[in-house]
Amino acid sequence: MAKPRLHLDADASYRALQKALTARGHDVTRTPGEWMALDASDEQQLLGSTAQGRCIFTFNIADFMRLVRKYPEHDGVMLANQQD
Repeated sequence: MAKPRLHLDADASYRALQKALTARGHDVTRTPGEWMALDASDEQQLLGSTAQGRCIFTFNIADFMRLVRKYPEHDGVMLANQQD
């Protein structure tokens, strides 16, 4: 089975997280990056991730719940509650 390709949205875009996952063999991109600008909207990040064949990881639960209803054809959205 192929490993999922992951994109860290601007809310969850920690270089240390990307580096740790990449070091373990995962294909991970983040905002900002080669194909995603720092000021990209949530919608742009979801659509860009989908175009890249990537699941997106975010802490922005409310906005992405709305977006997945608007765009049900995506490669996955992982929602996480951000805690201190």
